[in-house]
Amino acid sequence: MTNKMDRNQRKVVTQHRLIAAILFTCLSLFVSAPAVDAAFFDSAGKSARAMGMGEVFLASSNDALGYWYNPAGLADLESRQIGIGYGKPVASISSLMSSQLNIAMPISDGSGLGLGFSYSGIDVATDMVVSGAYGLSLGGMNVGANVKVLYWSMQGQDNEYGPGTDEDLSKVSFSLDASAMYSLGSMMGLEEVGAGVYVRDAIMPNISESGDDGGQIPIEAGVGLMVRQNDLSIGGDVGFVDGYTILRAGAETPIGGSNLLVRSGFVFESDFEDELERADLGLGLGYSFGSLMFDYAFNVPFAMKETNGKHFVSFGFSF
Repeated sequence: MTNKMDRNQRKVVTQHRLIAAILFTCLSLFVSAPAVDAAFFDSAGKSARAMGMGEVFLASSNDALGYWYNPAGLADLESRQIGIGYGKPVASISSLMSSQLNIAMPISDGSGLGLGFSYSGIDVATDMVVSGAYGLSLGGMNVGANVKVLYWSMQGQDNEYGPGTDEDLSKVSFSLDASAMYSLGSMMGLEEVGAGVYVRDAIMPNISESGDDGGQIPIEAGVGLMVRQNDLSIGGDVGFVDGYTILRAGAETPIGGSNLLVRSGFVFESDFEDELERADLGLGLGYSFGSLMFDYAFNVPFAMKETNGKHFVSFGFSF
């Protein structure tokens, strides 16, 4: 009996040490995230559900498309899921599109695996991401990581100063996202309160064909909170990337106890030093019918109205 108790005590101590180490790593990356020149590259998938809620990272905690935002949510999966997404990142540019295919599945009680492929392109330029993610439950805390292979290419353009075309360009790089979420249980009369931290592109992948610093994707790190009460979910987070602060907030609720969900959210990004800022309004709908799920999101950028916003749809199937 004594040996059994000793083993259990050692197991508890080991789990606590592991949780402490993970939290220390996340917080260290959070505090030390350096500012670098930003480069355009879509290194994350697009969940219509999360986009309708202002892209709050805790909003998509247990669906196939959502692990790109929060891989720790894979630990809560109860069934296998397939997610398909399609979107127009800039509605005014008809040839620019984004699509993805994700598969997520529970491995055991308290752990899950996600595999995904994301593609964005316009005429002669494309970028692709292949990802593999894992989420694990450690008592009341979930942790997760998403390893990504990034690839972009651009076809050579006609040479304006002579015959032939410019050289084709392409690059392959690697990146890593990580997140942790902790359930705080019932607080202040609320049914459920959860908190979390995330780090995106933690190893600062370089997508420049020449390898110069201007091609590095900067680290983004942040913290968030999600509360639920009577089928109403409200969340918010604050992130930091390349000298900018990003504030996100969103909500989701069913209509009249039906399977139809309405969503809204807001994103504000600024360095609080000049007029360079981003302010987007997100609106969304969701509907589930048995094992089928449908989500739609429309994003309205206040600063760049000429883009006509963003449209994203996604379909999910549980089995």
